[in-house]
Amino acid sequence: MTSRLSSLIALPYELARMPVVLVDDRLATRLSEDSVPRVALDRVIGSADKIAGSLLHNQDIAQRGADRIERSSKLATAARLEQEATARRERAEETLVSGRQEAAQKREAARDRVTSGLAEAEAVEARGKQDAKARAAREAKAKKAASDERAAKRAATIEEREDRVESAADTKKKAAQREARSELDEARESRKSAADARADAERLSDLTKAKKQERKRD
Repeated sequence: MTSRLSSLIALPYELARMPVVLVDDRLATRLSEDSVPRVALDRVIGSADKIAGSLLHNQDIAQRGADRIERSSKLATAARLEQEATARRERAEETLVSGRQEAAQKREAARDRVTSGLAEAEAVEARGKQDAKARAAREAKAKKAASDERAAKRAATIEEREDRVESAADTKKKAAQREARSELDEARESRKSAADARADAERLSDLTKAKKQERKRD
């Protein structure tokens, strides 16, 4: 008896609420449930139900409003988390590509410096040989040996410089890869959080529908 009386008291509100619900139903066929208009309308309807239920002392209407507000909040949170996950994934991909490009440029520059250094070393050696020919055989041998030694040292220095540059490039590349993997892990975690929030929203929606069906049977 109390339930029927409460339903009769709430009937005018339910009739006044119907046009807004019809608008919500139309939006449902055109927009996704986490779109800004749908979420905003859900909050408006939920707030109205919550206030009306409190004023009419109708727990079902008040709970219906609270459920709708909670559901819209979870959907908004899920949408935000999905956007954050997408942004993190894009930043990770950009960081990885940038790191690879920079490493390739450093390797190319290192090869150019090595080539230039070897050419300079060969020029020094050639000058030493030409000078040696103008002097006595003994002096020529001594100067050639000195020239060979200088060339060998220069080549060793250049090789050492190349190793340092390659090592620095590899270190930067590995750092970029670690950063990219970290960003991708964060993106996956955000997507998982978004999926969990969406699943909660869907379960809450199913519960709301079940309650509505139960009230209709009453």
